[in-house]
Amino acid sequence: MKKVYSEVDNVVFRDLFFASPIASYICNVEGFVTVVNDAAIALWGREPEIGKEKWSGAFAISSVDGRPMPLEKSPMARAVIGQEGVSGEEIVIQRSDGTQRIVLVFPKPIHTAAGACIGVCTTLVDITHYKQYEERQAALSEIVQSSDDAIISKKLDGTILSWNAGAERIFGYSEHEIIGKSIYTLIPTYLRSEEETIIREIREGRKVDHYQTIRVTKSGKEIPISLTISPMRNKQGQIIGASKIARDISDKIQREQTIQFHAQKLETLHAIGKVISEKLDTHSIIQTVIDSTTHLASADVGLCFYRISDDQGHTSLSVAVAAHGNNNEYYNLHLDEGIIHAIFAGEDVVKFDDVCEAAHVLSLFDTKEGAKAPRIRHCLAIPIRSGDKLLIGAMFFGYAQSDVFKTADEDMMRSIALLVAVTLDNARLLEEVNALNLKKNEFIALASHELKTPLTTIKGYLQILERSEIDQVGRRFLTKALKQLERINALIAELLDISKIEAGKLSFHFERFDMSEMVLDVVETFHFSSQTHTIFVNNVRGDYTVVADRQRMEQVIINLITNAIKYSPDANNVYVTLESSVHEVSVQVKDEGMGMSRDQQEKVFTRFYQVEGTSKMTGLGLGLYLSKEIIERHGGHIGVNSELGKGSTFYFSIPRGQ
Repeated sequence: MKKVYSEVDNVVFRDLFFASPIASYICNVEGFVTVVNDAAIALWGREPEIGKEKWSGAFAISSVDGRPMPLEKSPMARAVIGQEGVSGEEIVIQRSDGTQRIVLVFPKPIHTAAGACIGVCTTLVDITHYKQYEERQAALSEIVQSSDDAIISKKLDGTILSWNAGAERIFGYSEHEIIGKSIYTLIPTYLRSEEETIIREIREGRKVDHYQTIRVTKSGKEIPISLTISPMRNKQGQIIGASKIARDISDKIQREQTIQFHAQKLETLHAIGKVISEKLDTHSIIQTVIDSTTHLASADVGLCFYRISDDQGHTSLSVAVAAHGNNNEYYNLHLDEGIIHAIFAGEDVVKFDDVCEAAHVLSLFDTKEGAKAPRIRHCLAIPIRSGDKLLIGAMFFGYAQSDVFKTADEDMMRSIALLVAVTLDNARLLEEVNALNLKKNEFIALASHELKTPLTTIKGYLQILERSEIDQVGRRFLTKALKQLERINALIAELLDISKIEAGKLSFHFERFDMSEMVLDVVETFHFSSQTHTIFVNNVRGDYTVVADRQRMEQVIINLITNAIKYSPDANNVYVTLESSVHEVSVQVKDEGMGMSRDQQEKVFTRFYQVEGTSKMTGLGLGLYLSKEIIERHGGHIGVNSELGKGSTFYFSIPRGQ
């Protein structure tokens, strides 16, 4: 029996229909829209023409798969003809602004008291946002599950809520094994307080970024991980938990350690190369090399046997020791050369997995009674060969632990052995060069001394002849002979000075004198001897008192003025300028000659150097080298400023006191 509604009930139902926030509308049995509430108009984005539009007020409707849906096939039309299963069907409606909405359709046929169908009342529920959220959640779930990183969510009390495939791969627990358990399952006991600190940060709403720590896998293995932890909030914005992204950084740390090892290796090789290039003491170099290599190879003991020569040319094996403890704990530091050749017969690197089976090697690591050094069980031996492949030494590295011994970097040790071989070859060559240099210096000194005696005699004879009655032609040639004799004496003096400088025996006699007076005396001599140039002295008034070797300073100024005259043949003037300060005195000699390029300026103070294009000019190229040595031995500085075709300015400064 159907219930009969009163007029008041009908008014109430009508008001509820129009005021409802849910989109609703009524179509008659032919499908024409007859009644629409405001919520339906808002959903469609337009108001349909009553009695003229059928089944819907939307511009168009389609299936959720995107196919257009004819109005006659819509759930509303099918409900009128009594088709079952149309309630709750999803369709897509197109609004007036071109946007789309996904809606659930609930069509309800309207019957008369007699049971005849006179229309359909349809309710539309907009589920667009829900579907978008559902899609986003599905996408996020797919991303989370496909991530190589562990992505975990937990409550504030540490209870694990979610667990992805990455977490299972890293930690070994399956999802059903770990969900509901405490996060402390993954944390080592000694790091429990760390989690409390993290939770405090999360409660305050702060994110924890790239935090490196240690976690424990199901098998009990500790692994290094990097954590990023963010607060997890509910719809009201309250923090209810935390989401964690954990990345296994074992490979990263291993790579960093490998890079660090190779960097240390390169640094050691560079340091060894620097020591070899800077030091001349073979013993010091070898000790530095074996110390560095033993440390880098993680060996307990390092020994380097190498051949050296004594003053008589006899060779013998010397040894350098490097140990973590006391080097003096090892006493049997002798190795017969025959044993070295036997060890490396046809071999590059020799490994002794058990030194107990090689008594001659084991004995190298014998320690004194009471020594605390570890017992050596394994040994790596590297030969040291000269450039011509002769065996000139060997390095032995002793290990107490086999795991370190097995991972020893043989390639690095070969490289270092090559550097040691270069060192020993260089030491041998240096000894030969020093011996030859000593003989050269002895020869120069002897030759200079022997030459001076006959030259002094010749000069005496020429001076006697000069006082005799001779014709004009003879006197001209006599003057030329005396001048050439003075040049030879000057050259011999320069060679002798060079020999003394290299032997470290160039002597100085320091005295107090006025530099300006000394410069004027030198210039006055040139006024009488130079027929081509006028020498001007500037700024002679002032305090130019210095403590220096007057004779050597005269030698420098004479060299500079002589060069200024020699290398400005087409000019007439040379300018000498003095300057002084509280701490030093300076002299400049400027000419207006040919000048020099930048490259020539860098070489001009080296031995036997002569500027290109001046080979016809006299001299050995020693004057400026000697001047530089003299000035630097006074603690001063000498230099030149020059430009091609515009002349040169040589200058030097020395401190007032020594």
